[in-house]
This record gives sequence, C-alpha cells and structure tokens, in this order.
Amino acid sequence: MVDPVFQMFPKDGPLRLAAGSRPSTPVAFEVGARLTSVFLRLIKVGAECEPPGESAVVIELRAGKGDFAPVPREPDTVTISDVSLTAVATASWTLEPRGVILIRVDISKPSEMPWEMRITNKAPVELLFVWVVSDLEEDTRQPRLLMERSHGREALLGKPVGNIVVDVANVGTRELTIDTPAGTDLGNGFLLHARTSPILPNACGRLVIKVAPLAFVPGGVGLVRHSTDFTLQADTRDVEERTLHLTCSEKVSKEKEKEKEGKEKEKEVKDKETKDTPDELMMVGDLFPTPLPPLVAWAGAASPHVHFIPRELRPDVSTSALVHEDPAP
Repeated sequence: MVDPVFQMFPKDGPLRLAAGSRPSTPVAFEVGARLTSVFLRLIKVGAECEPPGESAVVIELRAGKGDFAPVPREPDTVTISDVSLTAVATASWTLEPRGVILIRVDISKPSEMPWEMRITNKAPVELLFVWVVSDLEEDTRQPRLLMERSHGREALLGKPVGNIVVDVANVGTRELTIDTPAGTDLGNGFLLHARTSPILPNACGRLVIKVAPLAFVPGGVGLVRHSTDFTLQADTRDVEERTLHLTCSEKVSKEKEKEKEGKEKEKEVKDKETKDTPDELMMVGDLFPTPLPPLVAWAGAASPHVHFIPRELRPDVSTSALVHEDPAP
C-alpha cells in the first residue's frame, strides 16, 4: 500500500514575491518512496482580489541534490535528474482558470529523496503564491481563507456602534464556502449580519458584523470593553485562519481625554523619552491602517517570504520557462 501525500504551502501565509524578484527560497515537499506521480496545484494571487492575468512566473523543481529544472507548459516536458544525473522524473504544467496552474510530476524512479520547488515572479507586479501537493489530483483543489483577523470599534455608552466589515479573500485553488449563516450570534454583542458565500479563487467577499451598543455595568471598574473570539465554519482546513478576534471598547469622553492629556504632560516633564499611550486608549480598530492593497497587507503580516531585490542585482531569467507567456499583468 502506498502512503498518501497531502500538503498545503506556505503554512504561515502566502508566499509574497516582488516584481522581477530572484528565485524564492526553495520549499521542500514530500513525495513518498513508492509514488509514481504527484500533483502540485499552485495559484498566482493578484493583489486586488482578481486574477493577475497572464503574468509570467518560473516554476522549478529538483529531486534530492540535483539541479533545479524549469518546468515547461504542456505539451513540452522537462526531465528531472538527481545528483548523479540519473533521470528520475518528468514534469510539465497546464494553465487553469483564475490564475491556477496544475503541475504534474511523473516519477520513473521512486525513492526516499527529498523534493523542492522554487518560484520566480517575472511579472511587472507583485504576486502572492499558494500551492497544494498531493498524489491525488483532485485533492490539490483546496480553498484557503485569508483575512485580517482582529477588528474592533469604540463608542460612547448606549450610543450606536458602526458595523465591522471584514474583507475575506480566497487564495486557494478551489471555491470557498462559508457555512456560518447570516444571523449567527458571535457572542458578547457581536452578530454576523451578512456574509459572501461562495467565493471563487482569486476573489474576495465580505463579512458584515453588527455590534450592540455598550451598556453600563453596575459596579464595574474602568472602561467598558467587550470582546469575543469566533471561528467561522468553512470548508478550509486551517482553523486559525478563519478565527475572528472582535473587540468593542468604551470611547473616552472629552473630560477624560483632558484629564489624561494633563497626566501625559506631567509624565513628559518627568521623562521626555516616554511616549507610551495609556492602555485604555489602545483601541483595536485604530491599530490596522491598510495603505497597501488588502491582500498584500495581510500576506505581508503573515509571511516572511518577501523578496525585494534591487533591479540592478536581479539575474536575467529571460531564457527560463514560460517565456512564451504574455508578461503583462
């Protein structure tokens, strides 16, 4: 019996590659000692919640300590050799809708040797990459949810609170379905009012969350603050990626603001280098400015695989695979 293979990459968020970057850091994946074929389904994610078009990338594979081989588009194939120059596999890729690429590897000499993939972004725009590896082609079709997970609001006691709107992206290789229904009580005054479902690969939807007014708590000490953690029900495997952290805090009145300003000035006199903000003013909703496109901002916060290489230091990859693709984004 052959042991099954299933892996999703990267584990810490999409691989983010700047325009014209050098090859990414190699990422290892398992093949298994007896498998004769393996599939890698990769998605090129655009930064604006839509497919990036015929943006050119180079996908390279290697077996063991052999050389990296650029994988061509079908019907062409490449032979992959190990360190002894013995041919161990062939590979090619096909283009699918919405920026998805299916890579097929046929292994002629199964073994325990490790495999690695690396990616080069030749497009003139930044791209994000997510991929799935399996010995079953259908298993490489997997949705993946990407969103900013911490959100908050502040308001005066008893006053209306603005809705929390969460942008949700599907950076996976299959349609994403969110099963938590509209109208679900998320806890502590938060209600899921509406949600987009399904969401296609390389597309975005929204969660609209209503927040109940803050009420005075008899005998309470300090400012009123409500929070909840809620995990959405969705057909994705990563629980953390679909868990929301929601907060609603009492807004500081003008009188309290003046009082605290006075305390801050006194503190500045005592210690000019101290610039700490009082804890009760640190409202979650004010901590997430997003000057970058949402997908780039979220992925940048999650993934260390960022390549910003000065153009003068970038190698000439014009002779690599996929040169026949239109380089326009």
